[in-house]
Amino acid sequence: MGSVRYSNLFSEGRIGKVKIRNRIVMTPMGTGHCGPDSRVTQELIDFYTARAKGGVGMIITETNYQSEIDVTPITFGMARLDHPNKIARHTELADMVKYYGSVPCVQLSIGMGRQSDAPHLVPPVAPSECPAVNNPNIICKELTHGEIKTMVSNIARSAEYAVTAGFEVAEIHGHAGYLIDQFMSPDINKRTDEYGGDLNGRLRIVKEIRDEIRKRVGDALAVTFRISVDQKYPGYRTLEEGIEICKLLEEFGFDALNVDAGRYESIPWIFPTSYLGTACMKDLSYAIKKNVKIPVINAGNFNHPKVAEEALADGSADFIAIGRSLLADPEWAEKSRLGKEEEIRHCIRCNEKCIARVLEGKELTCAVNPQCGRESRYTISKADKVKRVTVVGGGPAGIEAACVASKRGHKVTLIEKEEQLGGQLNYASMEPFKWPVRDFNEYMKRQAVINDIDLRLGVEATMDTIRETDPDVVIVATGARQVIPDNIDRDDVITVANLHNRELKGDERVVVIGGGLVGSESALGLAMKGHDVTIVEMLDDIAGDINIINRTSLLEELEKHEVKIMTNTSYEEIKGNEVVCTTKEGSEIGIPFDLALFATGAKRNDSLAKAVKENYLESYVIGDCACIGKISDAVHSGYITGTRIY
Repeated sequence: MGSVRYSNLFSEGRIGKVKIRNRIVMTPMGTGHCGPDSRVTQELIDFYTARAKGGVGMIITETNYQSEIDVTPITFGMARLDHPNKIARHTELADMVKYYGSVPCVQLSIGMGRQSDAPHLVPPVAPSECPAVNNPNIICKELTHGEIKTMVSNIARSAEYAVTAGFEVAEIHGHAGYLIDQFMSPDINKRTDEYGGDLNGRLRIVKEIRDEIRKRVGDALAVTFRISVDQKYPGYRTLEEGIEICKLLEEFGFDALNVDAGRYESIPWIFPTSYLGTACMKDLSYAIKKNVKIPVINAGNFNHPKVAEEALADGSADFIAIGRSLLADPEWAEKSRLGKEEEIRHCIRCNEKCIARVLEGKELTCAVNPQCGRESRYTISKADKVKRVTVVGGGPAGIEAACVASKRGHKVTLIEKEEQLGGQLNYASMEPFKWPVRDFNEYMKRQAVINDIDLRLGVEATMDTIRETDPDVVIVATGARQVIPDNIDRDDVITVANLHNRELKGDERVVVIGGGLVGSESALGLAMKGHDVTIVEMLDDIAGDINIINRTSLLEELEKHEVKIMTNTSYEEIKGNEVVCTTKEGSEIGIPFDLALFATGAKRNDSLAKAVKENYLESYVIGDCACIGKISDAVHSGYITGTRIY
């Protein structure tokens, strides 16, 4: 059924001479899972094996650094394929990927250049002298002619090692402003020798890399190139130049192009946020497809197989690159093939547990899939003794705990006071740009149904209703509630949780009090509907509780939709039709409103927790009820609790 429904997505493809079982390509993502010596670890092998087993056509590994000139990164736990002693573990990785029918592709890089993660420890290099991205006070050293030749030789040597290890494809990392991309970018590359100047000069190093790999390995490897065809930043590469570069790359003999966008100055395009929408770079891929004959791979928020199928069917791409969706569900491909799309655990595009962690020098995992990156350590095993487990609360923490406990063989009852499951996810997913959270919420609700859980919806949990279930174990996951000051009782002053119950005209003046993620996204949603929106925030900045990727994207959207932002401004009171505030300087101002929306935080619903702990020896308090956090905190606490019951 799935293969007929998505006939393009599950048709055989080819890159060079390499056959690929379908059109799904796993994008290269840094994981932080390599050891201190940059060797491939068993954790990394298990990580890629799970995705190969899940049906991916071709898996591109995280980038492998190999240069003796640019020795960074030194803090991220990334791989290197720069010595014969690295071949054995890479062989194990390639073997496991091939064992499950996927094609192993190794991504190769000559380094980070000006984007070194530790410029204060290792002096960075670049095509020309320029400030380091992470510390503009440090000036990158210009590479010498001899150093460039060494880099070309080293990356070709890594390609030789890749062939020995059993890889069938190599991808050259020319994306996102890393060192090769720096050579291609005229704002950075100011050289006056043969490696600078016009487009051919700036791409000379790329041609030499392709020629040297061909010289050393012949056609034993298909070779692809990953490129930002539009850097999405004023004064940087435009699509028009990207097209000309791709034409040259085809002339150089590359077998496919992995088309992407962005640079770290436009970071939301490197790690696309939900604000950018689905298939957000399909137009770029389509433009490249019209100008080259070699296969084009396209990435950019392909959460659902239907969206991927459409991009293939309309000629926008030959292959679809899936990244974070495969972190959330390693079986994304196989579930799509079998027509089991409703069983896909969807990525929520938060970037919190994956990209943000790696940028902090930590190991990658996933907000909605605690097993990601921990495939061998986090397993769901059958319980030694079957117990009766009662879960109170049907939000993400409660559902995850209930599902894991049920999978382990326990008899689970879930009590939820509302008529539907989902908890705070129901209003956290209302806005159009929250489509990934909406997809995940629906997935969680379905999981609660199919995992043989006794669902008691519309039931207020009390000690009596809990006793009626005769539990051995009680899990309290009653969440938290949004609050407004106690002395306010009027219809035009509400919390975010009540926003979906209110009908608004298209031009109301809305004051959002609280500029964290919840308040800022609520403000954006209201502004997109045509309202005049002001955010009042007591701190120096808004949206300070999210990572730089999503925050940058959110701020861009707020500016685009003309949301007024008042920081260093404290709420004082509601007086008539004004929100009265005090500025940092002590001035009092009144902001007229038709609707005041409080997003100043939440309080734990923990009134039941104390009684449960006093009456049940084996009891757990999880999610926001225990400690107010994010979706990832709720899901992970639910998973861990479900595995603890023996």
